[in-house]
Amino acid sequence: MTVTRRLLLVAVAVALVPVLQAAPPGFVMWSASELAQRDAALSTRVGPDHSARETLADYGNPSGAHRFRFIRRDADGTPEQHEHIEDVVFIQSGDATLLVGGDMVDRTGGNGEYRGTGILGGVRYPVGAGDILHIPANTPHRYLVPAGGHITYVLVRIPAFTGEPVVRADAPVLEFEPPGFATWSASELEQRDTALSTRVGPDHSSRETLADYGHPSGSHRFRFIYRDADGVPEIHDDIIDVVFVRSGEGAVLVGGDMVNRTGSRGTAIDGGTRYPVGAGDMLHIPAGTPHGYLVPEGGHLTYVLVRVPAFVGESQQ
Repeated sequence: MTVTRRLLLVAVAVALVPVLQAAPPGFVMWSASELAQRDAALSTRVGPDHSARETLADYGNPSGAHRFRFIRRDADGTPEQHEHIEDVVFIQSGDATLLVGGDMVDRTGGNGEYRGTGILGGVRYPVGAGDILHIPANTPHRYLVPAGGHITYVLVRIPAFTGEPVVRADAPVLEFEPPGFATWSASELEQRDTALSTRVGPDHSSRETLADYGHPSGSHRFRFIYRDADGVPEIHDDIIDVVFVRSGEGAVLVGGDMVNRTGSRGTAIDGGTRYPVGAGDMLHIPAGTPHGYLVPEGGHLTYVLVRVPAFVGESQQ
């Protein structure tokens, strides 16, 4: 890693602290190396419940949505059920089994947030570093960690979609159980990455939809994107982009003013700041923010894009 890249990452990490205290976050990047350092720090703070956690970013949504958490477990977690929240999970390290679905045993709690002593039934999925998960709202789930092991993950809490779904032509049919659940393993994403590299079009990109839950705005949509040259500048008024960089290296130009905007695209960005990005990094691009991906000649950048609805309401910070 170059000195410039290290300094930029430190600046982003330092800037995050006052942002969380005062207002919803702007652009934030958590590099693979920073997440590894945070993971190591969490391992020294595991409490009596066999977990440690920290908040990476929080919009102050009263429902508890629009919150980014980093969680480490070295034993089985307590069963959880979130009536109004969908969990998007990026596994940073370790291995475990996710038990999802079924019925909560001895459920307690309120305001849509529940816990229990166990889960009756459900389906077990092995999960490990590099995997990405979607746990639908109101679905019991818990992480089962083998003796002597651990699991660490970034948890993105997004508001549940409750409207009438819009079925798009490219929306895949998910064959997971329970309905709405999805998981993409690191090995599957690697295979999809290789396949995308063979289908690059005239715009120097290729993409596929991993999941689409039918939100009319285009949120609640998971896309896998491959680029081998600079992308067209974009801006999404009502969408937050959460990005998991899968492979390659490049930069993202964020902020400034869109030039010749037409809809959600433009011909260039005037101003803005460049941040180097690479495999294992995670990005948060707030709604209404111009951004574009920059790829060096002969290189590529591949990422999973999760489109999260913008937070509209009064923040409770």
